[in-house]
Amino acid sequence: MSQDRRFPPEKLAKLDNAERHERMPPSAIVELVAGFEAEPILDIGVGTGYIALPLATRLPAARIIGLDVEPRMLEALADRAEAAHQPGAVEPLLAPHDQIPLPDRTVGVALMVALYHELEDRVAYLQQVQRVLKEGGRLVVCDWDPEAEEGFGPPRDHRIPHSVLTAELTDSGFTNITTHPAYKHLYLVSATRP
Repeated sequence: MSQDRRFPPEKLAKLDNAERHERMPPSAIVELVAGFEAEPILDIGVGTGYIALPLATRLPAARIIGLDVEPRMLEALADRAEAAHQPGAVEPLLAPHDQIPLPDRTVGVALMVALYHELEDRVAYLQQVQRVLKEGGRLVVCDWDPEAEEGFGPPRDHRIPHSVLTAELTDSGFTNITTHPAYKHLYLVSATRP
């Protein structure tokens, strides 16, 4: 992840506040992922568990892995899980910024929520995701629309256009690229690993 684009851990409170719940309720992503009926689920850039913990509530028997490059995020995830009476619902996984330390073809669904714009080499990271996804596995990307207003989310020049994401997914070999209407300021896209 690009150091200058990475979300600062000292701003953890912004990851689960009322404004974020209003603009990006987890339910749209949770229901999309639940509909795929595949696991384990890998939440890349899990942060404090904004999506992973509601997923654990919706899919209590699912194996959910929360990957992050920042130890403080994983500590906050554990604290939130404990407070929500969900200890152990999400397996924490500390990872280098450019690798997913999981075996090949072991993940049913991978998520990147408000993370894609932070990646330094997006195509190389998509290849890492391809590697860990099972055949027919799904990738879900939710990120900031550059055309949406600023003041919420990253600066406009950090955002990746939807068309660029689609091209990079295609170039990385993903198929069935589908845009799901869900949010005003973000796009929600799913794609399949052949």
